[in-house]
Amino acid sequence: MWNNRQKTVILSLFIGIAAVAQPSKDAQIKQIRMAYADAKAQIAQNGKNGRAPLDLTITWNDGTQVDEDFIINEERELTFYFNKHRINSEPGYPDVSICYFIVSKWSANGHSSYREILFDPNEGTLLFSFTKSETHAGYVTESRFYYDSHGNVIEQKQKAGGRELKAGDVQWDESNGDKEYVYDLLDLFDWVMNPGHETVEPSWPVEKTAPKAERLKTIRSAYAAAKDKVAKNAKADIQKDVQIVVHDQSWGPPSTRTVNYYYETFTDQVEPDATSTDHFCFFISERLHHHNMGSDIYNEYLFAPNSHNLIFSYTNAKEEGEQTEWRYYFDENGKCIETKTNSDTQDDGNADKERVRKLVMIFQKITN
Repeated sequence: MWNNRQKTVILSLFIGIAAVAQPSKDAQIKQIRMAYADAKAQIAQNGKNGRAPLDLTITWNDGTQVDEDFIINEERELTFYFNKHRINSEPGYPDVSICYFIVSKWSANGHSSYREILFDPNEGTLLFSFTKSETHAGYVTESRFYYDSHGNVIEQKQKAGGRELKAGDVQWDESNGDKEYVYDLLDLFDWVMNPGHETVEPSWPVEKTAPKAERLKTIRSAYAAAKDKVAKNAKADIQKDVQIVVHDQSWGPPSTRTVNYYYETFTDQVEPDATSTDHFCFFISERLHHHNMGSDIYNEYLFAPNSHNLIFSYTNAKEEGEQTEWRYYFDENGKCIETKTNSDTQDDGNADKERVRKLVMIFQKITN
């Protein structure tokens, strides 16, 4: 056993080694700036020189009618740039995506915010965050946070109205809030791009079911109404939709996946001075296209009013000149009551219900 003097010597050695191994603040900031330049150069070459683009863009349009003459339109856009990695020991195609850079944009009636977030391209750890915000009157604030490998802030710089802020001045952003926002974005990215997330099957209310013919008529009527609302949304002054576009390559040819959410907003008075707003999709469309392979899969999902209970799903799969279709109709309790397909295989819509649960989780993470 070591005596106290030996322990003190060994501890001092460890402290000395750690101090040597830990780069100085200036050295870390220099490395971060080099990583930033490398990331920008990689983004500039994304999808060029015969390489597949690797990026994810989420666009959210949301509007509010304040009064007869005043509409607030909010637009949010998130772009994630990522690399593909293989983390399982078995040989095969890359099975995980790691984000190395995020660009976030927001605007609403003359106000705007622009943010860049840098990560270590291999470890995925946060390195740097820059935010620039501007009011409709032209007042500009900026913040820069530099992080070490443990997520600690090693340097922060802030400006307001063109003036560099000093210690003790009012700060419009803090590192804790900055990191919380960043980790929320990474969680969203992970849900969209990486497998392995478990979803909870909704507890359908046990309801009295309508006769099959009546239920099918109700679903077809709801489908026609949803398609009409989707068409009107594209021309409306207040648009309510979310779009996800993923350029990826997990095997063979590059692919593009597009998901479109169309939703309605309901606001409830939960307390005398507080309100709660819920966003419910009434329709989702999704397309996966593999370039140079002639493979194209298109899906539609229809929901019951004011809920995320799936009542109808449609799939059209095309490959090498052949086309297969599936239509699943569900009753009030989520049970498949009708299947229409030209395929020899069908699963009563179970795969569609599982896919919808993940899509709804992603939608809720975006809008909440």
